[in-house]
Amino acid sequence: MPLTNGTVPPFFKETEKEVIGVPETAANKKLDDDVGFYWRFEEELHRVMFKTPTVRNAALTAPYMHNGVYKTLEQLIEFYNLGGGGGMGFDLPHQTLPFDELDLTEEELQALVAYVKTLSDDDVATHYD
Repeated sequence: MPLTNGTVPPFFKETEKEVIGVPETAANKKLDDDVGFYWRFEEELHRVMFKTPTVRNAALTAPYMHNGVYKTLEQLIEFYNLGGGGGMGFDLPHQTLPFDELDLTEEELQALVAYVKTLSDDDVATHYD
């Protein structure tokens, strides 16, 4: 079973980092200009690479992405449905997310949103209602 916490096995002390192609705005027309972990490693492999946070309590942590580009879970999941930045046509030779569209139906998209909402802690969720 996946842990959904964004950490890397076997010791779960490191956080995952991914190149997914986050856009500058929710219009998805231009790649965000933040270089991500490139600043630290200065290797092209790390350009636009960002830490992958946990999915736990994600329904309570909007806005989404490092730049807050997506305001809703629906927008966020649609980004992945489109294949991330690569799927939207951005030049991302090191994208770690598959480029192809998931081609999910509206029902499947809503089911994913509902699933992510189930990953919220009851005691935390009650403070936001």
